[in-house]
Amino acid sequence: MKNRIILIAVLLFSLSGINHAQEKCKKFHLYGTCMQYSGPNFKYDGQSRSNVIGFGDKLTYNIVFYGDRQYKIYVCTSTDLAPVHFKLINPMTREVIYDNKEDNYLENLTLNIDFTQNILVEMEVIASEATPERKYNFLGCSGILIEWKPKGAK
Repeated sequence: MKNRIILIAVLLFSLSGINHAQEKCKKFHLYGTCMQYSGPNFKYDGQSRSNVIGFGDKLTYNIVFYGDRQYKIYVCTSTDLAPVHFKLINPMTREVIYDNKEDNYLENLTLNIDFTQNILVEMEVIASEATPERKYNFLGCSGILIEWKPKGAK
C-alpha cells in the first residue's frame, strides 16, 4: 500500500511539472526569437502555436495556407534547444516541399501561396550546442509564428 501511495505521488508530481512547462510555453511564439517585425502589412495568423519540446521530439502541425497571400514563418525554441530542423510537407503525397537543413537551419521562411492548401509543418530540435546531460534532461519551449499579407501588398 505504501509503495502504491509513493508511486501515485511521483506520478502526480511529474504531471504537475509537465503542466507547469505547458503553461510557461503557452505563448512562446509571441516573444523570444520568434517575434520579429515583418512590416506593417503583415497580420498575425491564429494558427501560430507554442508547445513543450525536448531533444529528439518531433512536432507536426497541419496548417491551412490561403491562396493569394504571402506568408512569413518563424520557428524558435528555448536557447539550449537550438537549432530547429523544420520541414514543410505535402500531407497527401508526403513530398517534402521545403527542408531548412538545406539552408543551414534557417529559422524563418517567406512563402508565396497561389491557392489554398494544407501543409504539414514538422519541427524537431537539434540542440547541437547543448551538453549531452542537458539534452536528455531538459524540456523547453518551441514556437511557430505565422504572419501573412495579401500578395502584392507593400
